[in-house]
Amino acid sequence: MTHEELFEELKALAVELGIKVRFENGNFDGGYCLLREQRLLVLNRRNTVPKKIRTLALGLNEYGLGNTFIRPALRDAIEEELAKGSG
Repeated sequence: MTHEELFEELKALAVELGIKVRFENGNFDGGYCLLREQRLLVLNRRNTVPKKIRTLALGLNEYGLGNTFIRPALRDAIEEELAKGSG
C-alpha cells in the first residue's frame, strides 16, 4: 500500500468513526481533539504525507478503536506507527 493510499484509508476511517478531519496551516503537528463537543483530527497541511499518516494513526488510537473492525493491513499500519512512537 502506498503512502497516499494509506493516508486516504486512514482519513476514511476517521470519517466513518464520526471524526471530522481538518487541514490547517500553522506551527503545529496536529492530532485528535474535541472542539465544542465535535471530534476532530487536525492535520498540518504543510506536513509530508508520512507525517500526516503518523498524526492520523496516533489520533485514531487516542480516540480509541476498541472493537471497531479495521482491515488487517490498515490496523497493522496503525500499530506500526504507534510502535515508532514508543521506540
